Formats: sequence, structure tokens, C-alpha cells
Amino acid sequence: MITGSFLDFQHHNNKETTWNTQVAAFTGEMWEEKIDEMAAVGIEYIVILSVALDYKSFYPSKIFPQWEMKAQDPLLAVLHAAERNKMKVFLGAGFYGNWTNPWEAFSDKEVRERTRQAIQELAIKYGDFRSFYGFYWPNELGIDGHFPQVFIDHVKECNAWAHTYLPKAKTLIAPYGTNKAIPDDLYVNQLQEMGIDIVAYQDEVGARKSKPEDLPRIFAELKKAHEKANVTLWADMEIYEFEGEILVSRLLPGDFTRIDKQLQALIPLVEEIVCYQYLGIMNKPSSLAFAGPKETEKLYLDYTSKYPAQTKTKFSSFANEK
Repeated sequence: MITGSFLDFQHHNNKETTWNTQVAAFTGEMWEEKIDEMAAVGIEYIVILSVALDYKSFYPSKIFPQWEMKAQDPLLAVLHAAERNKMKVFLGAGFYGNWTNPWEAFSDKEVRERTRQAIQELAIKYGDFRSFYGFYWPNELGIDGHFPQVFIDHVKECNAWAHTYLPKAKTLIAPYGTNKAIPDDLYVNQLQEMGIDIVAYQDEVGARKSKPEDLPRIFAELKKAHEKANVTLWADMEIYEFEGEILVSRLLPGDFTRIDKQLQALIPLVEEIVCYQYLGIMNKPSSLAFAGPKETEKLYLDYTSKYPAQTKTKFSSFANEK
């Protein structure tokens, strides 16, 4: 079943979103309600896509001015509700420049310094939360056989800052280009060089780059490489579909029959399945924090009918960590 989900306070691509206006009106209590709702379907991990976007932050920060949202500190609300539900949260510390140009994050000294400051600031402000589990690095370059060296260097730099300011932190990436990966010895060496704790590969089914029947072959090969590298393997499973052309049309709930095929393909091969994403794509019909179109209710009901949370038998290898 799905054991985690991404979450965005504002979706970065306005052409795709149906929920930005709705969640901007969430109070802190509504953010907590949404986290409670996610916990009730068995979600243990939350990956906040970014804590800043378009040169504004989603929490009170000295680095950028704050987004105008109803909640004074939605990040605090999420961490608080996650703590109550014994969930674990990764904070996306990135997008401290132009999010459409990841090269800036890799090379621009000013953007890199803002990223460092953000990691330090987040560790100071929220590091006492047990639910603050680690960091996610959202600036991405696609895999083209192997990881670009500039991306490896970026991950290593961010990891070093994370371990300096919050030594307990796990680190996570969720790359695309999954079906192009060549998980050979060089790939294993790259995973080890990055020093990353967890890689959650995009399954790219919603993005129409792969099909559910492709996933066993792709992830079986990745699993072999990850076992050699001793790096935890997760999946970033896409539960959406595009209304029209990819990247420039609305994200809508995917068909559950397709999503179930994705789940059945991935469950035997990865430790955790993090979906993109519950917020905006699934809603409990009675939700007090509704986000997304009406169709989201059907996906929620279809999913929970087959995968009620209490039937879960697989627990994360990190679940019992203190």
C-alpha cells in the first residue's frame, strides 16, 4: 500500500494545479486535519516538496518574505500533526533560486548560500520535532544512464550541511529519468559517492514515460544496484493523470485500476511507496480540508476500499528508530 506522500503548500507549476487557491485558504487547523486524514489511510512519511518557492517562504524566515496564506506557519502545523500521528516528515530545502533552472542551485554561489542558510534555519526552528525526520533535495536533473556529476556534487554539499546542522537527519532524493537508468557498477559507485540515505525513483507512469508493466523490470534492476550500494530504495509512485498534454494541463486523479497495477508491481521491490501526491489528488468525502477536484473522492474511496490502513503488514525499516 501507499506508505508516504509528497505535499506542496503551493504547487510549483500553475498550469497543472487545481488546488493552489484552496490550500492558500487553509488555516493551521485545516493543515492538521489534512495530515490526520493522510495518517488514517496508512501514510507514515510526508515529503514536503519545498519550503520556499518563487523567492517566498512557507514559514517565517529571515531569508525570504513569506507567502500570503491563511495559516501563519503551515510548516509548523504539518510537523505538529505529524508528531501527534507518529509520522515522519522530510523538508524540501531547495528552490532558493529560480526553480525552473536547477543549474542555478548547483553553481550560483548566492543560491547555494541561501540553501545552506535555509537548512540551518530549519534545523534551529524545527529541529526539536521528532517528526522532523530529514531533508529532501528538490532540485533535480534527470538520469541519463547515470547521474550527472554536477547533481552528485550538489547532493553531497547539501548532505554535508544537513549533517552539520541536524545530525539525525535522513536525506532523500526523488529523481526522474528512471527508465533510462543503467544500474551497472558505475551507477553503484555514484550512489555510494552521493552519500544519500534514500532514493525514491519516480515511476513516471502518470507522466506517460513508463507503463505499469514496465516497472518490475526497471525496479528489479535498481534493487540489485541499491543492495550493492547499501542505499535504501523507495518508489515515488504517480497517482495522477494529466487532463490533456503533459506538464501544461491539469493534474487529475488517476484511474484506480492503473494505480493498483503500479502498486502490485512495486510492493515486492521497494521498501516504501511514496505517492505524488495525496494533497489535491485524493480527498476523504467528508474532509474539512478539501483540496482538488470532486473526482478526488472517488480515488479515495476506491483506494481505501481495497487498502484499508489496518490491513497493512509491511512496516518501514526505519519505523522503530528513536
